[in-house]
Formats: sequence, structure tokens, C-alpha cells
Amino acid sequence: MSSKTTFGLTFYINRTKEKKNGECPVMLRININGVRVALQLKRYLKPENWDTDKYRMAGRTDEARVFNEYIEAIKMKANKKYNELISMYDDVSPQMLRDEILGVNTAKPRMLIEIWNEHIEGLKKLIGKENSYATYQKYKKANEYMQSFLQKHYKVDDVSVKQIDHRMISEFLMFIKTEKNYAFNSAIKMLQKLKKIITISLHNGWITKDPFIKISFALKHVERCYLTEVELKKLMDYNSRIERINRVRDFFVFSCFTGLAYIDIKQLKRHEIEENESGFWIRTHRQKTGNRANIPILEVPMNIINKYCVLDALNADDPILPILSNQKMNAYLKELTDLCGISKELTFHIARHTFATTVTMMNGVPIESVSKMLGHKNMASTQIYARIVDQKVGEDMEILSRKLGTRFTLTH
Repeated sequence: MSSKTTFGLTFYINRTKEKKNGECPVMLRININGVRVALQLKRYLKPENWDTDKYRMAGRTDEARVFNEYIEAIKMKANKKYNELISMYDDVSPQMLRDEILGVNTAKPRMLIEIWNEHIEGLKKLIGKENSYATYQKYKKANEYMQSFLQKHYKVDDVSVKQIDHRMISEFLMFIKTEKNYAFNSAIKMLQKLKKIITISLHNGWITKDPFIKISFALKHVERCYLTEVELKKLMDYNSRIERINRVRDFFVFSCFTGLAYIDIKQLKRHEIEENESGFWIRTHRQKTGNRANIPILEVPMNIINKYCVLDALNADDPILPILSNQKMNAYLKELTDLCGISKELTFHIARHTFATTVTMMNGVPIESVSKMLGHKNMASTQIYARIVDQKVGEDMEILSRKLGTRFTLTH
């Protein structure tokens, strides 16, 4: 045991929980290295019967003797359990000791995958309320990767959360990058799921040290892919004899002119489209962040809406567009880009980038307005697109410089 370890027990009565008969619950406060927890001892006393100096019942009556023997027995049990825990574990939290005293056996090391599965189940119950299905899926996928990692590199199905250290975290990150072929940023985002489980464990007192200290989650700057005006027009002008290809084109273009992500289009309902003196608006909350997005519907997306539904005939909760699954959309998009002669590898999310750059900012829409339409939490998220636009301006000016050449010179 480290010389710096501090351990203390304090008995007291909780005057804020006084019952109608004037009695207050007797409590035990456990203090280990400045971290405190309290537990109720299922005994009650009136304040005038409590000795605040000796931390026990006042008086010499038989009742006081029995009561104080109980207090002493709890104190002895707490010290005994603490010494047992110290002999088994490097770090003992007050929560562990509390649970051992109460006999709920949570001082037994909690297992990583077990905790992770509990978190996933909680996310599943809150889909559509506090989190999205996509968030649930990401934690589930990360959990599957961790299980594969443990089985392959440690030959076990689960480990104590106390065993997670800097080395194991680094090995898991390498596993994601090399064996699961994740790019740097995607691998870091996957690692953040493990960090969440560690944070839960810290908050519950199952571990006392954060193994993620000094591990950076900084992402590398990545240029956002988007369609230029020429590429977007090429896509819009293409007409296929295959109905599914035309649908994919329409829904992709709809996102290019509204900035809505796939899930937001899929869940877009009739009541989220409003009409006022300036025309039709989409007023929705982004599924990913919960932030409100207010988007005026331009002519192109309005034509697409009218192509697939009659607004006045829909009920409030009817979907607007019969969009395909995200997997199919991205698969058909690859087919569509080949047919259109576009060299970029498109995913549905690139439509959102195209809205932010080609459709809005490059046509003079202020960054503040773009940020509101995109439903960003803060301006920093939108600044990424501003940098892209600045880059485009720089490239255009470089072309202009070459065209001008020496045609304009200043006479000294």
C-alpha cells in the first residue's frame, strides 16, 4: 500500500432526511484518497441522542450500549474488508468498499465487455430519444472489434476493466488500423468508444486511474470531398433507363440542395415542411446532434419532393421521400458516378459537403447562414468548408494570374 494512501471512516446522522418522528438516519462516510461515498446503516436516532464528538449514541443505557456495539461492529467490518481489498487490488475505491460492506459483491473486478454490453443495451433503449441508431451501431461494432482483438492477441473473451492500460489501448488502435483497415481518423473515433467505457468505469468507482491519460484524440485534417458545379450539373443532367439509378440521383441531388444528411432525409416528415410568405421551409432537428436546422427549399429540391409525393395529401407523420437504405444508396452512387464519368468516389455524405461549398458558400451565402442550415453545434464545424472555399478562391486567382501574365504592368 502506498504511503500516500489515506483511509478514514466517519459516522454521522443525516439531519436533512429527518423522519416525521424526529429521527434521522445514521450514516457511514468512507474516505479513500479524498474520494468519499456514504452509506445508510439502517439505524435511526434523534439528533439530541447523537454524540457528535464520539460519533455514537449518547448515554449509558442498554439501548445505547447495543447501538454503539453495532457501530463498532460496522467499523471493524469496514477495516477488515478494506485490508482484504488492499491485499487483492492495487487501487481500492470507496465505492468498492461500500459495496463489499453491503455484501453486493461489486468489489469483484468488473469486466470490460460486460460493461460495454450494458452500455449498448442502454443506447438501444434510447434510440430516437437521446441517441441515434447509428450511435448504437458504432458502439456495437467497436465492441465486436474489441472482442476480436482480445481473442486474437490475449486468447480471452473478456478482461477486467482494471487490466486496460496504455499498452493495451495502443495495441487495440494498431489492430483497428491494420487488421480492420481503418484510416487514422476513423480509427481514433473507434477508440473514443473504448474511452467512453473507461469513463463509465471511472465514474462508478470500478477503476481509479484513467489509462487514457496522455493519449491524444486529435484528428488529422482531411480535405472534404465535394462536387464542383460542373460535376453537379453533369449528375443532374444524367437520365437513366434504370429507375433505381434515377432515384439515387434525385435523393443525392436533394441533399446537395438542402444539406440534409441521409438519416435526416429518411426521417423527414410532412409536419417538418412549413410554408410562409417566402416559400417552403424544412424545419427539423438533426438526428446526429439534435440541433435545429432551418432550410429554405429551393426550386430543385421542391421539384424532387413534388415528383415523389403530393404534400397536401400527406398526414403529419408521413415520410416525404421513399429513400433507399444507406448501404444501397452508396452502392448505387458508385454505379451512377461511373455512368456520369465522374472520377470522385461518392458517398451520400458528400452531398452535404457539396451543399456547404458549391451550392451555398461559393455563391456568396454567409457562413453564419450555412452553419444554421447545416444544424452545426458551433461555427468551428462550418469553418472547415470556409477553408475549402478559400482554397478554391486561391486556385482561381492563380489561374487568373497565369492568364494575365505580363499584360498589365505598372510604369515606375
